[in-house]
Amino acid sequence: MAHKRAFYRTGDAICDEILGLLEKFANETLGKQDKFRVGVSGGSLADILCEGMSDLRSDFSKWQIFFCDERVVPISDKESTWGIFKRDLLDHCDIIPESIFFPVNSSLEVNEAAADYERKIRDAFGVSKPEEIPSFDLLILGIGPDGHTASLFPGHPLLDEKTKLIAPIDNSPKPPPKRVTMTLPLINNAKVCLFGAQGGGKAEILKKIVVDRDSSLPATLVEPPKGELIFVACDNAAALIEGDPFRRS
Repeated sequence: MAHKRAFYRTGDAICDEILGLLEKFANETLGKQDKFRVGVSGGSLADILCEGMSDLRSDFSKWQIFFCDERVVPISDKESTWGIFKRDLLDHCDIIPESIFFPVNSSLEVNEAAADYERKIRDAFGVSKPEEIPSFDLLILGIGPDGHTASLFPGHPLLDEKTKLIAPIDNSPKPPPKRVTMTLPLINNAKVCLFGAQGGGKAEILKKIVVDRDSSLPATLVEPPKGELIFVACDNAAALIEGDPFRRS
């Protein structure tokens, strides 16, 4: 179980809360160390970050931004998460340097891309021994309608991966099929795992994850034992959850 858990309802939208927590954790981290290392996700969470990151008050030169998963497609493809950040954030923002991003090399074959990205992460953290696992300061994770997170899907063998920190997937049930993803050992070693859920379409699956603790769902398996687990949900996404699901009785 996560060391600390929290569930936040946000009214109509989650964007302000997600951005506020990102700024908070970045500046708290930089008050204690030289770098803030964060993993970001695609989809609606990428849209929130691209729209609001430039308004955050922080020293971006000390940030290092990685990707919790990525589609192995050209950066010009609309499915490329790195492409979204390039087009919708960096091309319009002078205060966030492109050099703080650590993208997946999507020109490589999927297995090579995963191995290369794990090396890139290990090098950035200065962690070389295979048994050592880097600890991200924050991972911002989404929840799919089937309970997937990053590119970890229900029933997929990657849920049992124990040694790779970054794994390839060439048969994703959600297109495009070729992706690389953080695995549970890396995700669960983070200091903070932050989930965002927006819209009534997420209500049923969010209840299964947060209240029912359905262990067949990948998002339920995110439980950083030494870190914080935070869910941020709009009122519609939280509609089936009564009170504080993490309140100790």
